[in-house]
Amino acid sequence: MSQIVFTLVLLNQSQKNKHGDLASIDMYRGITLTPVVSKLFESVLLSIYGDWLSSDQLQYGFKKDSSCSHALFNFTESVRYYNKRGSKVYSAFLDASKAFDKVLLNGLIRKLIKRNTPIPLIRILYTWFNNLHCSVVWKSMFGAPFVVFCGVRQGSILSPFLFAIYVDELIDRPRCSGYGLYIGSIFMGAILYADDIALLACSCLSLQRLFV
Repeated sequence: MSQIVFTLVLLNQSQKNKHGDLASIDMYRGITLTPVVSKLFESVLLSIYGDWLSSDQLQYGFKKDSSCSHALFNFTESVRYYNKRGSKVYSAFLDASKAFDKVLLNGLIRKLIKRNTPIPLIRILYTWFNNLHCSVVWKSMFGAPFVVFCGVRQGSILSPFLFAIYVDELIDRPRCSGYGLYIGSIFMGAILYADDIALLACSCLSLQRLFV
Protein backbone atom coordinates (compact mmCIF):
# COMPACT_ATOMS: atom_id res chain seq x y z
CA MET A 1 0.00 0.00 0.00
CA SER A 2 2.79 2.44 0.91
CA GLN A 3 4.49 1.96 -2.43
CA ILE A 4 1.24 2.59 -4.31
CA VAL A 5 0.50 5.74 -2.38
CA PHE A 6 3.95 7.21 -1.99
CA THR A 7 5.82 6.40 -5.18
CA LEU A 8 5.73 9.21 -7.71
CA VAL A 9 6.98 9.42 -11.28
CA LEU A 10 9.02 12.44 -12.31
CA LEU A 11 8.46 13.81 -15.80
CA ASN A 12 10.82 16.32 -17.40
CA GLN A 13 9.11 19.37 -18.84
CA SER A 14 10.80 22.16 -20.78
CA GLN A 15 11.02 25.58 -19.15
CA LYS A 16 9.73 28.81 -20.64
CA ASN A 17 12.99 29.52 -22.47
CA LYS A 18 12.51 27.61 -25.74
CA HIS A 19 15.71 28.92 -27.29
CA GLY A 20 18.24 27.80 -24.67
CA ASP A 21 20.64 24.88 -24.73
CA LEU A 22 18.49 21.74 -24.80
CA ALA A 23 21.41 19.74 -23.42
CA SER A 24 21.49 21.85 -20.23
CA ILE A 25 19.79 20.39 -17.16
CA ASP A 26 18.60 23.89 -16.22
CA MET A 27 16.30 23.80 -19.25
CA TYR A 28 14.06 21.26 -17.54
CA ARG A 29 11.96 21.11 -14.42
CA GLY A 30 10.20 18.26 -12.71
CA ILE A 31 6.49 17.66 -12.47
CA THR A 32 4.86 14.65 -10.88
CA LEU A 33 2.37 12.12 -12.10
CA THR A 34 0.64 11.18 -8.86
CA PRO A 35 -1.58 8.07 -8.61
CA VAL A 36 -5.26 8.76 -7.95
CA VAL A 37 -5.10 6.78 -4.70
CA SER A 38 -2.31 9.08 -3.51
CA LYS A 39 -4.38 12.19 -4.24
CA LEU A 40 -7.31 10.63 -2.39
CA PHE A 41 -5.05 9.87 0.57
CA GLU A 42 -3.74 13.44 0.62
CA SER A 43 -7.27 14.83 0.44
CA VAL A 44 -8.22 12.79 3.51
CA LEU A 45 -5.15 14.05 5.38
CA LEU A 46 -6.02 17.61 4.43
CA SER A 47 -9.61 17.24 5.64
CA ILE A 48 -8.42 15.85 8.99
CA TYR A 49 -5.37 18.03 9.63
CA GLY A 50 -6.15 21.10 7.54
CA ASP A 51 -6.34 23.36 10.60
CA TRP A 52 -2.72 22.47 11.43
CA LEU A 53 -1.49 23.33 7.93
CA SER A 54 -2.42 27.01 7.96
CA SER A 55 0.11 29.67 7.01
CA ASP A 56 0.70 33.32 7.86
CA GLN A 57 -2.05 35.80 6.97
CA LEU A 58 0.42 37.66 4.72
CA GLN A 59 0.77 34.54 2.56
CA TYR A 60 -2.02 34.86 0.00
CA GLY A 61 -1.29 31.73 -2.02
CA PHE A 62 -2.85 28.29 -1.57
CA LYS A 63 -5.82 29.50 0.47
CA LYS A 64 -9.55 29.45 0.00
CA ASP A 65 -11.05 32.87 -0.80
CA SER A 66 -7.57 34.31 -1.27
CA SER A 67 -5.94 35.30 -4.54
CA CYS A 68 -3.27 37.41 -6.16
CA SER A 69 -5.81 40.26 -6.27
CA HIS A 70 -5.94 40.31 -2.48
CA ALA A 71 -2.15 40.50 -2.29
CA LEU A 72 -2.11 43.37 -4.80
CA PHE A 73 -4.82 45.19 -2.87
CA ASN A 74 -2.80 44.87 0.34
CA PHE A 75 0.30 46.15 -1.44
CA THR A 76 -1.34 49.15 -3.13
CA GLU A 77 -3.32 50.21 -0.06
CA SER A 78 -0.22 50.02 2.16
CA VAL A 79 1.71 52.22 -0.29
CA ARG A 80 -1.20 54.66 -0.58
CA TYR A 81 -1.46 54.86 3.23
CA TYR A 82 2.16 56.04 3.49
CA ASN A 83 2.05 58.29 0.41
CA LYS A 84 -0.93 60.20 1.78
CA ARG A 85 1.14 60.98 4.87
CA GLY A 86 4.03 62.29 2.80
CA SER A 87 6.25 59.23 3.11
CA LYS A 88 7.93 57.31 0.32
CA VAL A 89 7.76 53.52 0.13
CA TYR A 90 10.69 51.41 -1.03
CA SER A 91 10.08 47.87 -2.21
CA ALA A 92 11.95 44.83 -3.48
CA PHE A 93 10.42 41.92 -5.37
CA LEU A 94 11.83 38.41 -5.12
CA ASP A 95 10.94 35.28 -7.03
CA ALA A 96 12.44 32.03 -5.74
CA SER A 97 13.70 29.79 -8.54
CA LYS A 98 12.29 26.24 -8.49
CA ALA A 99 11.20 26.84 -4.90
CA PHE A 100 9.12 23.68 -4.49
CA ASP A 101 12.08 21.51 -5.50
CA LYS A 102 14.43 23.10 -2.96
CA VAL A 103 12.44 22.46 0.22
CA LEU A 104 14.67 20.63 2.71
CA LEU A 105 12.57 17.75 4.01
CA ASN A 106 14.23 17.55 7.44
CA GLY A 107 13.75 21.30 7.77
CA LEU A 108 10.07 20.96 6.89
CA ILE A 109 9.59 18.24 9.52
CA ARG A 110 11.37 20.42 12.10
CA LYS A 111 9.07 23.35 11.33
CA LEU A 112 6.00 21.10 11.68
CA ILE A 113 7.25 19.89 15.07
CA LYS A 114 7.78 23.51 16.25
CA ARG A 115 4.17 24.25 15.28
CA ASN A 116 2.98 21.40 17.55
CA THR A 117 1.55 19.57 14.56
CA PRO A 118 -0.09 16.27 15.60
CA ILE A 119 2.44 13.45 15.81
CA PRO A 120 0.45 11.05 13.56
CA LEU A 121 0.63 13.55 10.67
CA ILE A 122 4.35 14.16 11.22
CA ARG A 123 5.05 10.42 11.22
CA ILE A 124 3.05 9.95 8.02
CA LEU A 125 4.87 12.79 6.25
CA TYR A 126 8.26 11.63 7.52
CA THR A 127 7.66 8.09 6.25
CA TRP A 128 6.22 9.44 3.02
CA PHE A 129 9.12 11.73 2.12
CA ASN A 130 11.79 9.24 3.17
CA ASN A 131 10.34 6.62 0.83
CA LEU A 132 9.90 8.87 -2.18
CA HIS A 133 11.30 7.56 -5.45
CA CYS A 134 11.20 9.17 -8.87
CA SER A 135 12.26 8.34 -12.40
CA VAL A 136 12.72 10.40 -15.54
CA VAL A 137 10.39 9.89 -18.48
CA TRP A 138 11.78 10.72 -21.90
CA LYS A 139 9.87 9.87 -25.08
CA SER A 140 7.84 7.13 -23.34
CA MET A 141 10.97 5.56 -21.85
CA PHE A 142 11.46 5.33 -18.08
CA GLY A 143 14.82 5.82 -16.43
CA ALA A 144 16.04 3.95 -13.35
CA PRO A 145 14.23 5.03 -10.14
CA PHE A 146 16.19 7.19 -7.70
CA VAL A 147 15.60 8.44 -4.17
CA VAL A 148 14.47 12.06 -3.72
CA PHE A 149 16.07 13.81 -0.73
CA CYS A 150 14.53 17.28 -1.05
CA GLY A 151 11.55 19.10 -2.48
CA VAL A 152 7.79 18.81 -2.27
CA ARG A 153 6.38 17.50 -5.52
CA GLN A 154 4.53 19.82 -7.87
CA GLY A 155 1.07 18.47 -8.60
CA SER A 156 0.59 17.07 -5.09
CA ILE A 157 -2.43 18.22 -3.08
CA LEU A 158 -0.49 18.74 0.16
CA SER A 159 2.60 20.32 -1.40
CA PRO A 160 1.25 23.92 -1.58
CA PHE A 161 0.30 23.86 2.11
CA LEU A 162 3.61 22.33 3.17
CA PHE A 163 5.54 24.83 1.07
CA ALA A 164 3.64 27.75 2.61
CA ILE A 165 4.54 26.48 6.09
CA TYR A 166 8.17 26.10 5.05
CA VAL A 167 8.46 29.72 3.88
CA ASP A 168 6.47 31.24 6.77
CA GLU A 169 9.82 32.19 8.30
CA LEU A 170 10.30 34.65 5.44
CA ILE A 171 7.46 36.63 7.02
CA ASP A 172 8.29 35.95 10.68
CA ARG A 173 11.87 37.23 10.48
CA PRO A 174 11.06 40.62 8.89
CA ARG A 175 8.17 41.02 11.32
CA CYS A 176 10.45 40.41 14.30
CA SER A 177 13.19 42.68 12.94
CA GLY A 178 11.25 45.85 13.74
CA TYR A 179 11.77 47.17 10.19
CA GLY A 180 9.36 47.40 7.28
CA LEU A 181 5.92 48.95 6.88
CA TYR A 182 3.45 49.11 9.74
CA ILE A 183 -0.12 50.34 9.69
CA GLY A 184 -0.73 51.01 13.32
CA SER A 185 0.66 47.91 15.02
CA ILE A 186 0.00 45.67 12.01
CA PHE A 187 3.08 44.57 10.06
CA MET A 188 2.78 44.98 6.28
CA GLY A 189 6.45 44.75 5.31
CA ALA A 190 6.39 41.31 3.64
CA ILE A 191 3.67 40.12 1.29
CA LEU A 192 3.83 36.65 -0.25
CA TYR A 193 1.90 34.94 -2.98
CA ALA A 194 3.26 31.39 -3.22
CA ASP A 195 6.99 31.89 -3.88
CA ASP A 196 6.69 35.52 -5.01
CA ILE A 197 7.75 37.93 -2.27
CA ALA A 198 7.31 41.69 -1.95
CA LEU A 199 9.26 43.51 0.78
CA LEU A 200 8.17 47.04 1.72
CA ALA A 201 9.82 49.70 3.87
CA CYS A 202 9.72 53.47 4.31
CA SER A 203 13.49 53.91 3.87
CA CYS A 204 16.36 52.29 1.97
CA LEU A 205 18.07 51.33 5.23
CA SER A 206 14.92 49.69 6.54
CA LEU A 207 14.52 47.76 3.29
CA GLN A 208 18.12 46.56 3.52
CA ARG A 209 17.54 45.38 7.09
CA LEU A 210 14.68 43.18 5.89
CA PHE A 211 17.19 41.12 3.91
CA VAL A 212 19.37 40.35 6.96
